[in-house]
Amino acid sequence: MKLFQASPDRLSNRALDAIQAGRYDQAEKLGQQLLHDYPELFDGHDRLGLLREAQGRFQEAADHYRAVLAMIQQDPQGTDADTVQLFTERRDQALQQVKP
Repeated sequence: MKLFQASPDRLSNRALDAIQAGRYDQAEKLGQQLLHDYPELFDGHDRLGLLREAQGRFQEAADHYRAVLAMIQQDPQGTDADTVQLFTERRDQALQQVKP
């Protein structure tokens, strides 16, 4: 049992900082922790999608963005059209980078 559980905002920001700094192993751990600790939030998939893009793993990035869109579709309350558009564009841009 964990004695301390970081807030989702803190984990999400740390994951983004790690991606931007090229610390992909750390970003992976933080993204996975977001998925595990906060499965109801799409932050984990968002950060792992960004990480996969940075790693050049575009199909996996698109899969994470698809997961975000599926979560929004299941529970659209509180999600605006701009957020849906953002993740749709990220998914589509990642898919355009996938090599046949």
